[in-house]
Amino acid sequence: MPLGNSGIGPGLDGSDPARQLQEYVRRGASFSGNEAHVVFNNEKGSFKNVSSITGLDSKDDGRSVCFTDWDLDGDLDIWISNRNGPQIRFFQNSNPSGGHGINIHLSGKSCNKDAIGARVILKARDKSPQTRTVTAGSGFLAQSSKNLHFGLAKEDVIEEMQIHWPGNKAQIISNIVPGNYHIEQGSEPIEFKVRSNEIAKEPNPYPETFNDRTFLSQRLPLTAFFGRPPEAKDKPFLICLTVEDCQVCAAQKKEWKESPPAGVHLQLINQSKLALTDPEKLQIIQLTYDHFFDISERNIPTPISFLIDQKNRLCAIYRGHIDQDLLLEDCINININGSELRSRSVPFSGQWTSKQILSARPLNFVEDLLDAGLLDPAANYINKEMNSLKEDELFPMLLKRLEALKSDRITP
Repeated sequence: MPLGNSGIGPGLDGSDPARQLQEYVRRGASFSGNEAHVVFNNEKGSFKNVSSITGLDSKDDGRSVCFTDWDLDGDLDIWISNRNGPQIRFFQNSNPSGGHGINIHLSGKSCNKDAIGARVILKARDKSPQTRTVTAGSGFLAQSSKNLHFGLAKEDVIEEMQIHWPGNKAQIISNIVPGNYHIEQGSEPIEFKVRSNEIAKEPNPYPETFNDRTFLSQRLPLTAFFGRPPEAKDKPFLICLTVEDCQVCAAQKKEWKESPPAGVHLQLINQSKLALTDPEKLQIIQLTYDHFFDISERNIPTPISFLIDQKNRLCAIYRGHIDQDLLLEDCINININGSELRSRSVPFSGQWTSKQILSARPLNFVEDLLDAGLLDPAANYINKEMNSLKEDELFPMLLKRLEALKSDRITP
């Protein structure tokens, strides 16, 4: 957690639980342990782990689970949300058991419209009754379908269905067969059909190009790290990090070779070569990306590009392909400030609840440098940006932390 926001000091003694917890989460880790998917089968009162044979034993960090007959074929399907990616998984139940089921959607009239609290008892010939209740919540951060599902064997014959509406007498329904029904309180079931219960198995194709642009309202000075070449003296400076085995990178470089971006000096950097020639600079690029997206130690999406203005302030970050017209527009608007800059930094118009316009806080960035163990780059940054850093009330504490870390590095 940045020094200016932690509220518990700079951690001079090396102990800062709040900072350690936030850094753990920023890396994409789970702070409650990895909750792998597990399925247990209730077999004569004894639970057995059947995860591997169900296909549900993925190594995701699971959180929530919802059950619903999504394809309305008579059996329950499963939606699972995860802490990591993919954040949502759908598991279609395709077990060829030969059974079927009945789905009931209830609507209240004298009770609540969603029939929350209604209890349905299904009686099949020579079988124990099944009971389901309409609820408004079904688990941790989860809400399964309010449709009530009853699983039935192929030979089962439904004798009757009892619906106990909240605050009312039971409604008895007979002569009903497996299927999908809507029942309004006091009325007979209405069967609804589906056009098809087939679900497309093919995932959406991965796009050959993607683009994402963040126009920053809080501009961070980066004079200490990105030297401005002479030919970029009076115009914006665009740094683009690429890798070899990247289709988007190749397409972007080909486009720029045929039509160089106007109004900006372009510098292409190969990530693999930079890792060999100047690994510290690559680490600083990674940290700059992490700083603005509040993440840590995750792979940078390539190509990644940084637009730097004539004052060596970071003004925009582009992930993926860069639209030439948008880049030109950003270069034209690179010197705007105040409310105009703040409004341009969001993807849609709206009304601001606060008139206060925040500016970048370099002290937080130095804190990230120190957390990463980059003491010399942090000292260099402090030297270059001394005037702005001195205005921060926590700057003296930052200097103390830097000196303490340097002392720890020297002490055998």
